[in-house]
Amino acid sequence: MAASSITEPAAAAPSLAIRYYMAMAVPFAIDVATSAIYSVINGQPLVLLPMAAVSAAFLVVGVGVGAFLLFRPVQRFMAGDLAFPAIEHRLATLPWSSAVLVACLYAPMMALRLLSPRMGITFGATIEIATWIDTVATFLVITAFNVVLTYFIVSAYLDRLCGYFFLSRGVNLATFPGIFGRKIGLAILFVSFAAMTLLAGDIASYSGDRLIREATMDVVGSVAGIAIIYYWIAQALTAPIARLDYGMRHVAAGDLAVRLPVTSDDEVGRATSGFNQMVEGLAERQYLRDTFGKYVSESVAAAILADQASGGRVADTLAEATLMFTDIEGFTALSERLAPPEVARILNIYYATVVPVIHRYRGVVNNCIGDGLFASFNLPLPQTDHAAAAMRAALDIQRALAGAAFPAGIDVRTRIGINTGPVVGVTIGTADWLSYTLLGDAVNIASRVEQLNKQLASSILATESTVRAAGDGFRCTCLGPTDVRGHRGDVVVYRVDPPA
Repeated sequence: MAASSITEPAAAAPSLAIRYYMAMAVPFAIDVATSAIYSVINGQPLVLLPMAAVSAAFLVVGVGVGAFLLFRPVQRFMAGDLAFPAIEHRLATLPWSSAVLVACLYAPMMALRLLSPRMGITFGATIEIATWIDTVATFLVITAFNVVLTYFIVSAYLDRLCGYFFLSRGVNLATFPGIFGRKIGLAILFVSFAAMTLLAGDIASYSGDRLIREATMDVVGSVAGIAIIYYWIAQALTAPIARLDYGMRHVAAGDLAVRLPVTSDDEVGRATSGFNQMVEGLAERQYLRDTFGKYVSESVAAAILADQASGGRVADTLAEATLMFTDIEGFTALSERLAPPEVARILNIYYATVVPVIHRYRGVVNNCIGDGLFASFNLPLPQTDHAAAAMRAALDIQRALAGAAFPAGIDVRTRIGINTGPVVGVTIGTADWLSYTLLGDAVNIASRVEQLNKQLASSILATESTVRAAGDGFRCTCLGPTDVRGHRGDVVVYRVDPPA
């Protein structure tokens, strides 16, 4: 299982828990900072301490206890006390639950702060009473700011947390209650109307110097707030998309080992989960094709896997092809003299020498029985110069075997028969067993010509049809017409010799 390289390294579980509580403490830090700015602009330093105390009571104690209760199941999962399905929904909805918690505690705190001057609670300072319009606008915008900010900060945190769980536990989100469009809408709605709401409240409530002072403070606060909101929105929304883009580029480059953590509860998370399933399917398909290709030719395997409606059958194909049969000289005596494991070792070395040569000339090995090998050129893999390719492959096979090292100094020689003619590629068998093969008189002739090598004391024999199709460039000696068992009429055969 490979994760995206843009996933941060896994941190320790205690550190991740601390990060969540730090994320939930951001509204308190911002509230204290804005209170300090308010006290400086209005020249009222005495209000800072009581405002911070009220903020601490609601946002440190209240939010802290609520955050502990929200995050407790996740910590139990980290400790191994709960299974992942038991916390999956809580994890997916953690940003929303955290934002609701902040709303439930920040709204009454903000209401108390804004209404306290009207009730005569001034904390020993001279505080200007705001109009009802400004009070309502300030209450809505500041409360909404902290709720939206908490949602996107915890969403960004969730991205890291899910990445950690993916890397360390191999688990991913599989529940997606969120809607990406709503997240975007929430962000756009707040950014678009926050500053306008505050300024509209100021204009409707004040005039003169106080209007300038109130508007200046609201504009500065709005710019700073929007910058902060924008940063966390970008972190929360773009990280999963960037990771998905990373994974797609790796798959396009042929990397089927890449897997991605699912870190969001919306359509992006669903797309990431689908990406992982897609890559697993592609990897399984590639594995089947590679493994299947070891038992049948890769081109046949690809054709079967590409057409799932065929039921495992390849469509019958009629074409001219060049057929090659090989067997090991004296193999029967060799099998009687050696133990079966030694015979198997010799065959493995033999095929490891012969098969790559056939593949190099775009030939397809259709069947191997004992020491016998049947290969074809131009079917099922199309090839224009198939006769010449088969001739070159035969000569290279002889050279490769001459240089191969077999156990106990055994000298292995092979006999090769080649013929060119019309054949049909068919799938034969039953519903439970299928085999792809080539049929036709040309196949039978190639097999009989290979057997003639023993009679004619040759190592490579080719029929006249192959020699003519291969063209010039080969040393061929005509041995004349020969009776081929199972074929009407004589077949003209040629001995193929290595270049001088």
